[in-house]
Amino acid sequence: MRVAIIYNLIREDLLEGRVLDVIAEWDSRETIEALTEAIRSGGHEVLLIEADMHIFENLQKRRHEIDIVFNIAEGMDCESRESLVPLLCEILRIPYTGSGPLTLALCLDKVRTKEILAFNGIRTPAFQKIRYPAEPLHPHLRFPLICKLVAEGSSMGISFDSVVDNDAALRRKLEFLALHYPDKPLMVEEYIDGQEFTVPVIGNDEPFVLPIIEVKFDKLPPDAPKIVLFRPDDDYQSVGEIIHNTGRTMELNAFDRYSVCPAAISPETEEKIKAAAILAYRIAECRDWCRMEFRMDKAGTLYFLEMNPIAGIDPGYQFPRSAKALGWSYAELIEQILNAGIRRYFPDKLAH
Repeated sequence: MRVAIIYNLIREDLLEGRVLDVIAEWDSRETIEALTEAIRSGGHEVLLIEADMHIFENLQKRRHEIDIVFNIAEGMDCESRESLVPLLCEILRIPYTGSGPLTLALCLDKVRTKEILAFNGIRTPAFQKIRYPAEPLHPHLRFPLICKLVAEGSSMGISFDSVVDNDAALRRKLEFLALHYPDKPLMVEEYIDGQEFTVPVIGNDEPFVLPIIEVKFDKLPPDAPKIVLFRPDDDYQSVGEIIHNTGRTMELNAFDRYSVCPAAISPETEEKIKAAAILAYRIAECRDWCRMEFRMDKAGTLYFLEMNPIAGIDPGYQFPRSAKALGWSYAELIEQILNAGIRRYFPDKLAH
């Protein structure tokens, strides 16, 4: 088949005058090259189309060359940005992998995701959307809290001081986020001090959970909160002056969390996490693949944190690591995702 990979490429010029983690959601050339090789190894032709300001005209011009799009585009800096490529594909009647525009829009918005899942019985930490830094907290919220950007992933905006124990620290962090990420909605949620799990899911009619990953924090500084911070890909850690100017050098140097896959958990805990992940996947109407995050407190209560239907797909990232623990090569993982999309459009024409 003729497969078009649509992506957003990291560009260093985008960093000028901005905080480092604005590049967090986009992909490196090495990721695109690895994905291209994986798809070609399945016997497919590959076209590369960058999701830049010319994406619509390029898709329109080449739509007759494309059998299906492998979509990893995170979109540009706008509301519901991840929905852009699926919407264009639907306008142009081009099949594509992954979730549809509505699911992507809702899952990008952490508040809307949590509202929908909580309504359907999935437990999530208590939360509040923040419209302005001085907005009063709801009386039911309890410290410690964690401050986040509502509609960004890859730990964008998260730093060690994102977990706050009092109102003064909360206001300082909210003001920082409002200043450095203007026009991006904010939220706070109760911080769950416990185990963190990354859960990759693949499939449609019968979605299944790949080996669960536990994120370990025991090598972090003892006074640091147990949270996942953004870390640039290796090629972009060399932009030392840019990193230094963001004021996050200490955090990047101290960053030492790691993960274990499969997670060393009891069968009961594993089944609890799998059931919650599949339920969340179905409620959000995800398609083909998705990665989600959960935390479990010391009493064994499981909390949903967030979900990402366009997960990081570089061979060294967590989704491929989980597939490797199952015995799949990187190419086999990509084939599974591609086949899931192909089955929806061409049930009698599967990849090799």
